[in-house]
Amino acid sequence: MMDTSEFGALLQSHHYELFSGVPCSLLQPLINLASNSLDYVAATNEGEAVAIATGAQLGGKKSAVLLQNSGLTNALAPLTSLTNIFEVPVTGFVGFRGEDGVPDEVQHEFMGQITRPLLETSGVHVIHLKTDLSSAARQLEEAQNFLRRGKSVFFLVSKSTFSSLDLRSSPLQAYQGGTLTIPIAGSDLQRPRRYDVLKVFSNRKRDDTVLLATTGMCGRELFTLEDAPNNFYMVGSMGCISSIGLGLSIARPERKIIALDGDGALLMRMGNLATNACYRPDNLLHVLLDNETHDSTGGQATASRGMNWPMIAHGAGYSHVASASNLGEVEQALDDWLAQSRLTFLHVSIAPGSISPLGRPTISPADAVRRLQEFMK
Repeated sequence: MMDTSEFGALLQSHHYELFSGVPCSLLQPLINLASNSLDYVAATNEGEAVAIATGAQLGGKKSAVLLQNSGLTNALAPLTSLTNIFEVPVTGFVGFRGEDGVPDEVQHEFMGQITRPLLETSGVHVIHLKTDLSSAARQLEEAQNFLRRGKSVFFLVSKSTFSSLDLRSSPLQAYQGGTLTIPIAGSDLQRPRRYDVLKVFSNRKRDDTVLLATTGMCGRELFTLEDAPNNFYMVGSMGCISSIGLGLSIARPERKIIALDGDGALLMRMGNLATNACYRPDNLLHVLLDNETHDSTGGQATASRGMNWPMIAHGAGYSHVASASNLGEVEQALDDWLAQSRLTFLHVSIAPGSISPLGRPTISPADAVRRLQEFMK
């Protein structure tokens, strides 16, 4: 068994600065350590944690995720189509439930058998963490070599690897609410096109602003409109864009971060709203481009048409929520946020469909990341 505080010091010696994760009984001491004395972001699911850590990595803050293998499948989308494709490696510590020869509850048995091959198939280098500090230190050194080559490394953590460590009590965070700016319904019967809304953000962004575009038509239209070093075009990992924005905004508080989301994508990971609101970075603007359809796959309807997104974001606790149904209202909301930075959710009702012809990013995801990181230096 390792002393948890000593292992934490070892992690800090390797410059790990941000941790994100979900509860795990095997990792409880490590999670408590991160919560007590390091920078820890509690996620609502494993995939969100990977996306938050990836955003922080984009901003130059070395990060790790803490999760239990029973929820590992929640992280497969960002592990395969985000960290792997964009070559943004993250470190993971995975509670190894269902480990062979270790008695456990029945629901963990099968996942215990497939944890290692599942991670390796996803392009992750896997190391079974030793239980003594000197051996673990050598394993951490080994991991750095893979990380430098752009490959994520996950450590499998057995039962009783870490010594117990109490969680310090923290003040309860009551619902803080926020302000609402919602125009009178029906002020504009002609919903704007996504392309024209994106043009507003592209034309009016400041030199310190990063635009993060969700997967599908949003990223493709932004690229067609203007390819710029401060643009990030998501591919895959649907629903993760605002979590990347959260991690990046925490890592780079001096930057303005705009996460351009879609209704179909946000529906997949609505827990992001709660996490974003909990950590409330002032420099994050979360924009929902809502056309009530899955444009990229043929225009199938989403459940968005029956929802009140501004009130959902307001209930989650965003500092400010605004709604827009025309370009003038979009411009006003953006100018307000630039003038008074606070965590803001902007719901923009847009028309279905996309421009034609529609290009695709010609820059590779990995090159786009390197270009963005160079821009932020």
